[in-house]
Amino acid sequence: MEPRELLESIRKALEPLNEVIINHPMIRDAEDGRLSMNTIKAFVMNQWYIVNYDLRSLAIALGRTRSTAELEFMKMLLDGDYNALHELMKLMRELGIEIKDPLTLDIIPEAVQYTHYLAWLSNYASMPEFALAIIVNMPVWGQNVVRLGNALRSKYGIREGGFFEAFRGPFTELENKALEVIRGIDDQSIIRAKNMAYIIQNYEKMFWDAIYSVR
Repeated sequence: MEPRELLESIRKALEPLNEVIINHPMIRDAEDGRLSMNTIKAFVMNQWYIVNYDLRSLAIALGRTRSTAELEFMKMLLDGDYNALHELMKLMRELGIEIKDPLTLDIIPEAVQYTHYLAWLSNYASMPEFALAIIVNMPVWGQNVVRLGNALRSKYGIREGGFFEAFRGPFTELENKALEVIRGIDDQSIIRAKNMAYIIQNYEKMFWDAIYSVR
């Protein structure tokens, strides 16, 4: 199966789940100005935990690369998260959240399962499997976080929106790099990658559900 065909088949299978994530009530509440500041701060604090440890997981995965295509894909992901981390610090300062060890903040276990699974992928998935899971997830996360950032600016007057903009698409270049990594994936890895994509998207939904539960 060609990489593009494989990617689109996985996206098609996950479409119902992705639609639930994209239409999450937390995003709608933010756009209507009904989201509490406690919920917004919970989002930021848990992202501080997630991005900190995602960066370290991506560095592990980068160290496992064996080709230029894999190295370029992982470096692009790493650079994106590094930029997002610094933009997140600006947002934390605006909201009066102290920049400190993430584990000393109010972390919601259900909200950070995604980052723990990314650590698993970084250690145990092959690079094609890893690339498929990430490129399936990234546009869904990006769409939600950009909408949230727009809402926080327009409804809450929040100025430091660079963190949200860090995940604005299109993801064409990243996707093309991922497709190069995926080329030649074997049948066993296809089965594994489909399950990995399913798992990571469920963790994505759990993140939004967990943050939205904070009032």
